Parts: sequence; C-alpha cells; structure tokens
Amino acid sequence: MAMNHNNLNSSNNDYDFVSLESWIKTRHSEDEMREVFLNMDRAMKYVHDRGYCVKSFHPKEIELINHELNQIRFRTLLEMPTSSLDRKRYIKEDIYNSSYIQIGIYTKCLYWLNQNYLKENFDSFAQFLPEGDVPYYRGVIERGASVYLCEYDLEKRKRDLAALEKEVGGEGVTDTSHLNKVDVNEDINAVIYRQINKKSDAAYVYFLVYPAIMFTLSIIISIIVKVLSLS
Repeated sequence: MAMNHNNLNSSNNDYDFVSLESWIKTRHSEDEMREVFLNMDRAMKYVHDRGYCVKSFHPKEIELINHELNQIRFRTLLEMPTSSLDRKRYIKEDIYNSSYIQIGIYTKCLYWLNQNYLKENFDSFAQFLPEGDVPYYRGVIERGASVYLCEYDLEKRKRDLAALEKEVGGEGVTDTSHLNKVDVNEDINAVIYRQINKKSDAAYVYFLVYPAIMFTLSIIISIIVKVLSLS
C-alpha cells in the first residue's frame, strides 16, 4: 500500500488514528493481518535500532495511522539501558510479546491466551497461522528465538525466489537486492518516530561536541595556571 507522505507530515491533529484493538474487530483477510504484523515488526526493529523498546503491546496501545497498513505507531516507548546484554534481553522480550499477540489475534483468543499453555500446545494453534510463518512463531514461542518477523520473511522470500529460478532452469545468482528496499520501511518510520530521532541526533551531537569542549577547557586552565605561576 502506498504511503501518503502528505498525511504523515501533517500535524497530529490531522491524523486519523485507529487502535489495533479496534481494527481487528472488523473483518480483514489473513494477508491484511500479516501485512500489519510485518509492518509492526519493522516499526519495532526501527525503535530498537535507536535504543528504545515497546512499553506496552496491548492492542489499545498500538495504532494504525490513517488506517494504513504500513503506518504503525506504538504509543508508549521506553529508552533501553545502555548495556548490550540488557538491550538484547529487552529486544528478545519485545519479539516474544509481539509474536504472542499476533498468534492471539490470528486465533481470536488473545485475551484468554496463556503463555505456558501456548508453548505446550503450540501445534493446536499452528493450524490458524499463515503456513509459511509457522516455523518462525514456533522458534520464538518454543525455543525463545530472537529473530524479527520482517527479517525471517525477507530471507524466506529470497530463498523462494532462488528456488523458483532453479525450478525454471535459471542460471547464476538471483538478484534479491530489490527486496531490501521494500522491507526497510525506513522513510515511514522516520516520520512516525521522529521524536526519538531528534533525541538520537542530540545525543550524537553531544558525543561529538563534549570532548571538544573539555579539550578547550583544559587548554584554558593550563594557560591560566601557567600565567599564575609566572606572576
């Protein structure tokens, strides 16, 4: 679905927000739901890459902007700790929670779902999931895999394209570079999450400027000390 740049760049008052909870109450195809979940995953990865995680995955706290399937906003974000180990833990938790609610929505039992029951009886839920995504969800739920759905989907499509080429007698290495641009969704998320971008930019500027300031101050102090010692 094409992005409406004009709507995205308008003020918040011009946006038409619909919560994921409200959206799933209306009839949607499996393909539409999967597209929302892929774009939700891309948005999650975007905020992770900028040092943030999702505070709440409740469907009320996730919104589709202007009812567009590729404009996903998490209403509440938290800044992750700076520790690499802690960040990996937060990211893993987000990936699990995202997969958990997706399975709950596909199976129409989100608000009655139990984590232990889901893990122990995953096969009973698998029949309601998109067939090609079952290995992904199984890995996250049963084995605690820390892989983004959007990255799994990208690699799967690359393999499928290569297999198709081989089947029809193609030669050489399949060029899949065109798939990367489709999956990034960078321009959309850059607008939706521009506030954390500004914070990241400010931190980067501080990182560059602070050493220069300290270096200048050290020179000034050295000069003052030298002058005082000569007086």
